[in-house]
Amino acid sequence: MESIKRILVIADPTAQQSAALKKARQIAVNFRAKVDILCCVANPTLTRSFFPDEISQENTIRPVRNKYLEQMQVLAEPFRADNLSVTCHVEFGNPLHAIMEDYIVLTRPDLVVKDTHHHSLIRRTLLSNTDFHLIRACQSPLLLVKEQSWSETPHVAAAVDPGHPQDTPALLDHAVIYAAERIARGFGTQPSLIHCWSPMGLYAAGATGGGMGGVAMLMPQEVIDAQRTLDRERFEHLARVHDIPQHRTHLREGIAIDELPVYAKHGAIDILAMGAVSRSGLDRIFIGHTAEALLDVMPCDILIIKASPKIHV
Repeated sequence: MESIKRILVIADPTAQQSAALKKARQIAVNFRAKVDILCCVANPTLTRSFFPDEISQENTIRPVRNKYLEQMQVLAEPFRADNLSVTCHVEFGNPLHAIMEDYIVLTRPDLVVKDTHHHSLIRRTLLSNTDFHLIRACQSPLLLVKEQSWSETPHVAAAVDPGHPQDTPALLDHAVIYAAERIARGFGTQPSLIHCWSPMGLYAAGATGGGMGGVAMLMPQEVIDAQRTLDRERFEHLARVHDIPQHRTHLREGIAIDELPVYAKHGAIDILAMGAVSRSGLDRIFIGHTAEALLDVMPCDILIIKASPKIHV
């Protein structure tokens, strides 16, 4: 399992406090990882297309960049106090999420850490929030953190969905568990494994596949029981493959959006890893958009994972 060697923290140099900086520092200390602190300035008048040439652009941007870099040195001081290698960066462009996405593609960090805040329903529906753009586009593991502090030894859990093996040739669950293991290992612990099973998928399949006129068919109980047994076997297989002991596995019956927040609260989960998959030309993401729906209601931080072509099972 690869280590975390480089962490990118997306930070606001004017913010009084930043959970992203604090938690990225905790991870960096444990992994002795290099840290890049990125400040993104969304200003159309400072984009390349606004200037006649690169010299004019640089002469205008340099004093602005230097001002931000001076502010960011304060953010870097705690990292340097821990003898960590830290570098500050300022990038300009528009819109905000595009600056972040371009920088992530360019630098390929092992982990991206960003603060997140409550989002209104209308902003989430219109997909205008930076967090949701990053969930869709960020190929590196993306840790979206909230203000509450972690436990002394953070409890990490991996949310899997073995009932959907057709998604990214069943690699996504393994990618999620590997990522959770990697974070947990840095704190000297092991992740828990959670799967929420619901027959709703069977009813949906009946409506879209065999249902009369798109109406969900009455599903025989034996079919539901057989699918429940199959999913349990897949879940237990995942746990065995990753050497996760039984007392750390949790199989709950119910819809993930309802069950995961309850599990995280009662289990004192600090970080919940979950998977995301891109959807066709619409660029929709995750099974049932669960990651987006959970972002606001989860009582813990969320680690978003994309399936990696390097993973073999």
